[in-house]
Amino acid sequence: MRVGVLTTSYPRGVGDFAGWFVAERARALLAEGHEVDVLAAGAGAPLGTTRAGRLALTRLPSSFGHADLFAGAGAPEALEVGGLAARWAAARFSAALAAAVAARAAGWSRVESHWLAPCALAVVAAAPSLPHHATAHSGDVALLERLPFGRSLARLLARSGAELAFVSEDLRRRFAALAGGLHGVVAPLVPRGPAKARGPRLGHPTRQSLGVAGPIVVSVARLVPIKGLDLLVRACARRAGDPATLNLVLVGDGPERDRLRILADRLGVSLSFAGAVPRDEVPAWLGVADVYAQPSRTLANGRAEGMPLATLEALRAGVPVVVSDSGGLAELRAARAQIRVVPAGDAGSLAAALRVSLAELIASRTPISESEVK
Repeated sequence: MRVGVLTTSYPRGVGDFAGWFVAERARALLAEGHEVDVLAAGAGAPLGTTRAGRLALTRLPSSFGHADLFAGAGAPEALEVGGLAARWAAARFSAALAAAVAARAAGWSRVESHWLAPCALAVVAAAPSLPHHATAHSGDVALLERLPFGRSLARLLARSGAELAFVSEDLRRRFAALAGGLHGVVAPLVPRGPAKARGPRLGHPTRQSLGVAGPIVVSVARLVPIKGLDLLVRACARRAGDPATLNLVLVGDGPERDRLRILADRLGVSLSFAGAVPRDEVPAWLGVADVYAQPSRTLANGRAEGMPLATLEALRAGVPVVVSDSGGLAELRAARAQIRVVPAGDAGSLAAALRVSLAELIASRTPISESEVK
């Protein structure tokens, strides 16, 4: 069986974090014995088709000027600030994607798409009779909410016969408001691979290599406004009576890096940037965390988080977790005892939750070193 897979985000090389969960799905299909035909955005990678055994990967152009819709900060941010050029690039990519589906659909037994707009819509337009499983992640539903004809597109998807899956109940409800009723199922993505790093390795982060004493707060995210990392920097600022300085480590990269560095310097926050690390090194960074934080906010345009995989990975690794109640993150409230949910956009509540989580962690350790409480 040959399966088509459509995505805007797909790894550009070994260890690339972008779209890694789509690549994992492609590997799972290969392991089941299928042939897999992936159509993806260029996102800074060479265009055209490459083949590796039963996997074919075709990259389609998605650039505007010197930027790419799906690289760097990502398409939602690019469409917000890129003006007409970004919108024209999005239209060209959508048309090219639909044309590629039409050219290949006869050889596919079924198709899986990630992100309703543009990928699921391309399938509905070019191969409406093909068995189709479509997954919504967040930015796609937010885009449908903002488009003047978004309701019509949502209804088209709802009536297309595609199996719709949403990574959070919040996304399913928001899509229902557009489509005129609940559709599909809630199916959060499941992190795969080891929950923790398999023993220390050369180059893996340690408290010593980071050069810090005291608790470490880690967040894995693109450095963009929706992630609320400026709130996390403020929450880690030392307060009167604090028993320890909080050391913040941000794993990821993006356009907010310089602004976050300036804010941290102004507030006297111990901040380290790990940069965009390879996907398989994330467990090692979670391994140095005393607390994991995901303080995402809901943007003015209504866009909110779906269900960040890094948060699920931190929970799986057994790290105490503090999240905001933005989008799907609010649904983790009853997930397990190790998680705390605070109001989105509230740096004070975030700071209090971090310190309570750390106090509980330190109290549970016997014995503890003096460096942990100084």
